[in-house]
Amino acid sequence: GDIVVSDLRLPDGNGIDLLRWMRKEGRMQPFVIMTDYAEVHTAVESMKLGSLDYIPKQLVEDKLVPLLRTILKERHTGRSRMPLFSRDGSAFQAIMKRIRLVAPTDMSVLIFGENGTGKEHIAHLLHDKGKRAGKPFVAVDCGSLTKELAPSAFFGHVRGAFTGADSAKKGYFHEAEGGTLFLDEVGNLAPETQQMLLRAIQERRYRPVGDKSDRSFNVRIIAATNEDLEKAVNEKRFRQDLLYRLHDFEITVPPLRDCQEDVMPLAEFFREIANREQECDVIGFDGEARKTLLTHAWPGNVRELRQKIMGAVLQAQT
Repeated sequence: GDIVVSDLRLPDGNGIDLLRWMRKEGRMQPFVIMTDYAEVHTAVESMKLGSLDYIPKQLVEDKLVPLLRTILKERHTGRSRMPLFSRDGSAFQAIMKRIRLVAPTDMSVLIFGENGTGKEHIAHLLHDKGKRAGKPFVAVDCGSLTKELAPSAFFGHVRGAFTGADSAKKGYFHEAEGGTLFLDEVGNLAPETQQMLLRAIQERRYRPVGDKSDRSFNVRIIAATNEDLEKAVNEKRFRQDLLYRLHDFEITVPPLRDCQEDVMPLAEFFREIANREQECDVIGFDGEARKTLLTHAWPGNVRELRQKIMGAVLQAQT
């Protein structure tokens, strides 16, 4: 068979035991576990054993078929789906605890962390483990949005709304309907854009540029930043009222230098991905390479580690 879908509770055992047995027997088929929200901690165990995902039973209808399609498509194209849980270190497991706590809710979440720590990855986890899984996840790079472009980008515009608007355009809020809108580096938004967003979030309505009527929306908002937004508020660069709206719950992602125990597992993880993507067969790291990996400060965090490993695997082949 191509894929195994198993309930966590089975008449004569459980899905974890089945997965453990399969891996021991060298059977590496993709394995998806179905579970109740109350059993999420057990499902996370299954991730460590190599299951690809777990699906809360409440979401089976929405999420199972798209997930199976993705797995089959990636098997067909030879690309393997990246497991979402690849870090067992205590600091990251503490984050996973917070993710499991808040994912099933509609609370807005603000993710703090340096560049390259994987804030968007956390946002995806929050989306995938909540009730909006299977619905759109729309990521917005707030740093690239000028105050002139922002209204049309977020809310869309009607045809003829301004010079050059030859056709109507849907905005991010429309694209994310029913799902999650992820505001990456939200601290970079211009003051005018902050005010515009605040009004929309408060009223749960927006108006496309050039339109005569408002539209309501249903999205969950997750934001991320690498700066101290309280400081930005004190310096009048960020609106206090918008910060309150975005900050029902916070998750702080530690830099890689504070997660020493994750460095080698992540390096191995990226080595396997690099081998697959570049069709290489680098089998591991020698003592010198391990020492370098463990003593480097990783200012660019997980992103830098990934790039270094990708480059090293390629070079090892030449």
